[in-house]
Amino acid sequence: MTKLRQESAVDGFELQLEPEWDGENPSLTDAHFADWTKTPKHSFEEILDLVRSEGLPILSVHASRDIGSYLCSDRERDLGKGKRLIYDSLRLTSGLGADICVFHLWDTRKEELDITRLRRTLLDIAPHFPEVKASVENVPTHLKGSTPFDLLQIFDYVTLDLRWAAFYKELDAFESMGDRIVNVHLRGRLEEEKWILDQSSFGFYEALDKIKNVWRYSGLFTIEPEGSMDRSCFRRFVRSVNSLKARMDE
Repeated sequence: MTKLRQESAVDGFELQLEPEWDGENPSLTDAHFADWTKTPKHSFEEILDLVRSEGLPILSVHASRDIGSYLCSDRERDLGKGKRLIYDSLRLTSGLGADICVFHLWDTRKEELDITRLRRTLLDIAPHFPEVKASVENVPTHLKGSTPFDLLQIFDYVTLDLRWAAFYKELDAFESMGDRIVNVHLRGRLEEEKWILDQSSFGFYEALDKIKNVWRYSGLFTIEPEGSMDRSCFRRFVRSVNSLKARMDE
């Protein structure tokens, strides 16, 4: 990450808090139990110390993707853990000097959920860290008659993920939410030195130009590569990021 920071135009990073780091129990959203047994465990304090020691600029933190599953559970113990994870994620974000924390706030598999209760839970905790924007991502939903865009109507801060906007054909709808979007996840597959958004009615660069130039969005953009990438991709990745940054600065 330090090398990427030195050789490319990135301003910083989004820290992804993996549920597999949790030593209490296996991830609720991981179908492969072996991933949890093989993964080293880290407390929030250890993560904070480690990231600080590396000196990496963290612009946003992505809370554990398990939080929505805990909050939508019928078990009181799970609900309590979901609340604790929200608090700890916001505390970590604040400790790293970042001002955005991204949440998957609902269980994507649930056909019934109380979105108002989920909002109330978030709002009960977020004020403890007023310097951090608790942002909810447009992750999929199985709630009948609802889409991610529908569910996000009642939240103050939103993270827009291009992959899910493409899946639900909702990119244009999010323009009306522009004043609440604080983070855009630019999901794409690197092909040569260009970013490709597969299975989408719009292209990666088409979406970027629309968000930046038509919506006049000036907030955080986060690149989320899809597909496998190894060391051999590093130079191409750096050039693609520098090209992307130059395009955004035009």
